[in-house]
Amino acid sequence: MRIRNGPAQFEVGNRSFTHMFDGFGKLYSWRFQGNGSVYFSTKFIKSEFYKKSISLSDISPYVMFGSTQPRFNPVQTLLALWRNMDNMNVNIYRFPSEKSHRGDFVSLTDVWDNYEIDPSSLGTIGYQHPTVPSTGGINSFIFRNIMSTPHPLPEYGTSNHFTFLLSLAVVPGFNHRISLIRIKSMMDREVVTQWTVNQHEAPYMHSFSVTPNYVILFSAPLFFNFHAFLVSGSVLKGLQWHGSEENMTIHVIDIKSGIIRTFTAPPVFYMHHINAFETWTNEIIIDLPTYRDASVILNLKTETLLNRRKRNKLNPHSVLTRYGINLNKTQVSVKPFPESVKYPCVTKFDMPIINENYRSRNYCYVYGFVPKWDDKQYSQFALVKKDLCGNGKDRMWFYPNHYPAEMWFIPFPAVNSTNLDEDAGYLLVPVLDGQKNVSYLAIIDAVSMKTSFTAYLPTRVPETFHGRFFPGIE
Repeated sequence: MRIRNGPAQFEVGNRSFTHMFDGFGKLYSWRFQGNGSVYFSTKFIKSEFYKKSISLSDISPYVMFGSTQPRFNPVQTLLALWRNMDNMNVNIYRFPSEKSHRGDFVSLTDVWDNYEIDPSSLGTIGYQHPTVPSTGGINSFIFRNIMSTPHPLPEYGTSNHFTFLLSLAVVPGFNHRISLIRIKSMMDREVVTQWTVNQHEAPYMHSFSVTPNYVILFSAPLFFNFHAFLVSGSVLKGLQWHGSEENMTIHVIDIKSGIIRTFTAPPVFYMHHINAFETWTNEIIIDLPTYRDASVILNLKTETLLNRRKRNKLNPHSVLTRYGINLNKTQVSVKPFPESVKYPCVTKFDMPIINENYRSRNYCYVYGFVPKWDDKQYSQFALVKKDLCGNGKDRMWFYPNHYPAEMWFIPFPAVNSTNLDEDAGYLLVPVLDGQKNVSYLAIIDAVSMKTSFTAYLPTRVPETFHGRFFPGIE
């Protein structure tokens, strides 16, 4: 089963969201029957935010990334701050479960809390606030467990996962705190290690990397100003870019000992790590799409995206960059990948996905999404395959007036213990056909980047954020 998550409704009554990240979360699933049939279903996540808003015929006061139009009044802003963020519209993940062999499914965003989801019906089971040691008791009065990641990663060789937690200090005199958390199940979590950051330097981090022995977090100089956030009630207003005066900080955490080593690199912004692996020379390699600053997300306002002239002025392109952290010499090398002659946009992607069998291992292929691939029109969407190993397999998928989203790689099953090539598999991606005004699921050959099959839907699927493929779900 393929399940995706993303923002789908941007107005209720006479009030609307003003940023792309704030639409009410909606789930979409494609279930493969094994006989050539595909069943499609979709359902809104029934968060408290969503239910209150629908019942009021107005957007209810909760914390959101941007703001609303009309704006909340001061009393509504205070109520939003009290309620915190409740719209889990970014990703969906499965964690091990003691009560179900299929695991527990949760919808996620960049906050600590989540909603449990029934993967078969897409129904919302309930709100979850996982607790961890050292964040309760007296600490619950000093810190608020707020920011986290919608991209947890598996701990190599186990059924556990890692995530991180930013706890904001709400009592003067205390510094903010970051914790590396081991997820054993949806509610069972433990602290691997913790460290503090200055009051004015609570970093915004969206993703991270894991190798067999290390967790690597990049802290770009995009900081969360708690005072500005309290005044506005908007995450966007609280984010401040300090790239002109501060470098990027890299934390490398030894999983077994919890020891943290800190490195620095030139200031860049990023959203998504691609992958990381260790070399025999005691070096950690990390790949990610990087940006000159944070404008790539700060400018994604609905007013801009709905205006052709304004959106075509946006520069959404990343620079595919490889970081090498030499643990012997405490050095960091930074090497952008050169552009492809045949496909210049192949190093300008984001929303990266890989063959998950190569997670935390040396790998060769990454797939991504490129808006404005022609450097002219933001609506020119392309999918790309980047060959990191120089095998000559750079590829591009593009059809005029077709609008794809993030892909997901499904490897072919091995037969008779035969090792398959890393890129042997299919890519699943929802696409909006702008000519027919309906969406379809494209099944793309990951080697050639050519469409192998399509399954048209009776409706449109908005531009979603993230999702995964879950085999064996009935």
